[in-house]
Amino acid sequence: MPLEKRRTESDGPTDAAETTVSGDLVSMLDQLAMTIVEALGFGVAAVNIARPDGSLQVVSVAGHEDARAALLGHVDDAETWEKVLARSESWGRLRFADHRNEEADAATLSWVPDVEAIDAEDAWHPEDALFAPLTSADGTRLGILSVDLPHDGRRPGEASRRALEAFAMAAALAIEHSTLRSRAEASERISQELATHDPLTGVGNRSMMIERLEHAASARADQRELLGLVFIDLDGFKGINDLHSHAAGDYTLQAVAKRIESVVRPHDTVVRWGGDEFLVLLERLDDEASGRRVAERITAVVADPVRHLGQELRVTASVGLAFGAAGQELDSDALVRRADTAMYQVKNGGRNGCAVYVPTLAAM
Repeated sequence: MPLEKRRTESDGPTDAAETTVSGDLVSMLDQLAMTIVEALGFGVAAVNIARPDGSLQVVSVAGHEDARAALLGHVDDAETWEKVLARSESWGRLRFADHRNEEADAATLSWVPDVEAIDAEDAWHPEDALFAPLTSADGTRLGILSVDLPHDGRRPGEASRRALEAFAMAAALAIEHSTLRSRAEASERISQELATHDPLTGVGNRSMMIERLEHAASARADQRELLGLVFIDLDGFKGINDLHSHAAGDYTLQAVAKRIESVVRPHDTVVRWGGDEFLVLLERLDDEASGRRVAERITAVVADPVRHLGQELRVTASVGLAFGAAGQELDSDALVRRADTAMYQVKNGGRNGCAVYVPTLAAM
């Protein structure tokens, strides 16, 4: 009996979010299943795809509408499939599930077509099924192609079986190609993530900030909007590493990063500049006052104690803010230096505060 017909009491509702099959692959498999129905004379063709946990999910069903409604999205575990394969007859690359097999259990079927078998030696019974395991070049199970309800009511002949084997190979190649492409894309995304994000805190890194600043500087001056750069240096962070542990210090940096992200605007860029320093790029500011409000929120939220393993870890922030005026050329390196200068004004003046860069600071 085909997996698509089976549904045990332990089966729960299918979580569509668990399926990572691309829309392009599903469309291709839909077309293949429909071709099998139309060209080979089956009433139903369905494709299961193996999921990371070994279970298989029906992602494509062509033919009988009742079958489609009952089967699409259905999931069975690997153990169930192993039992189905073990009690099926080998027809070359295909497997035939014969209802006459004494191990067959009709009570486990979730869908049985309302048809009667014809009176013939080679009659197809409603509880029969024919399927083809889909495997990769290295033998990894990719899925199962299953067919049911031959239009003439008889078990398929040699020509139909060979054709079905060919369709199974096409389905396996499509799934394998999609899987390899997905893995390559995932690997590329991970590489890009590592290249532009800080692995400890998850916020951007120095490379991301440099890229964003260079992009801002490349815009035509007459099209540039007001932007600000916030330079954050943590006060008292070294003491956490020295008095507690580097693990506590790492936890503090992670907590601070999340807090900074929670008080900036959605389109602002937060990066860990290095060590216990963070930068925030504020683009599309309405005015300088809105930039100062963001910097003040950062100062306040960092000062809240960080609770870790029953302890309160305390740091504050020395925050410097520099603006890039709208409609003027932007020197990104100079902007960083100005924000850094304003930060050191706070650091030298007692820490735990915020200052805005003004030209007179450069001479101090």
